[in-house]
Amino acid sequence: MGKKDRNTPRMAFASLRDMPGTRVMFWVVDECPYCGERHLHIAGNLRMADPGESLGEYPAPCDGSRMYELALTPRPKRKQSKEARRKARRDGKGEVLDDDKW
Repeated sequence: MGKKDRNTPRMAFASLRDMPGTRVMFWVVDECPYCGERHLHIAGNLRMADPGESLGEYPAPCDGSRMYELALTPRPKRKQSKEARRKARRDGKGEVLDDDKW
């Protein structure tokens, strides 16, 4: 790890969860980029607060000198349509396989 990596905050993907029986919401980081453990960060009250405002840089609970940036988990890619899969299969049939490809 170089010097540049030590100062740059890493991305930590978080999901929003509420505590059962209360109005408190938490950002849950399932895998810390530094230690790999689960961490919690308070996002506010369920009725009044906007949880998106609490995203940003936080000190990592496992090491207070390091920062990470809370971000929403990326959305999964959409599956290809049926026509696109068929076209890819048809294009693959026309290829000649030699000893190196298969």
